[in-house]
Amino acid sequence: MHGQTKIITRREFLKTSSALCLGAILMPDTLFSQALIPNPSAVNDTKSLQFFNINTKKYLDVTYFQNGAYIEKALCDINAIMADRRSGKSTDMDIALIDTLHTIRSLSGSKEPIDIICGYRSPKTNSKLSRLKKGVAKHSYHTLGQAADIRIDGVSLSHAREIANSLNAGGVGYYPRSGFLHVDVGPVRTWRG
Repeated sequence: MHGQTKIITRREFLKTSSALCLGAILMPDTLFSQALIPNPSAVNDTKSLQFFNINTKKYLDVTYFQNGAYIEKALCDINAIMADRRSGKSTDMDIALIDTLHTIRSLSGSKEPIDIICGYRSPKTNSKLSRLKKGVAKHSYHTLGQAADIRIDGVSLSHAREIANSLNAGGVGYYPRSGFLHVDVGPVRTWRG
């Protein structure tokens, strides 16, 4: 039977699908049932962020997710505020990163904007920085739009680090002397710079 399509009757299909749906109802805490039953609160969820780019002095207040969908114009605005300050180039920032930043800020309880120290970094900029500065990765997640160096006024870096680490969403670099937290959506790892 391997590699072949099994043809089932309408009756078999109805019995199987009914059993699956009944299982989802009777076992509401299983991952399977959660996939079948939509979460109405997610559809009505709104995600907004405020950013301040400390290098360009630009401020952005944006709702980027509403009514179950990401808002393309808002994502473009986020890409612009996260642009490489040296080259002016931007890229599509990873939505997982944006959501991670939203979660960190939400869990911190702060209403202050997220200060962007560094968002996107062009490969050319990154190459130059990795030659000049110790600690700049040659193959940085910044060049993929998957990392940001941030801080939030009123939230200690150590508390922001604890929140970011608890998410297990990617890399968390703690730079207390430089005054920022690196957050990326690569493999889960932590370090101190």
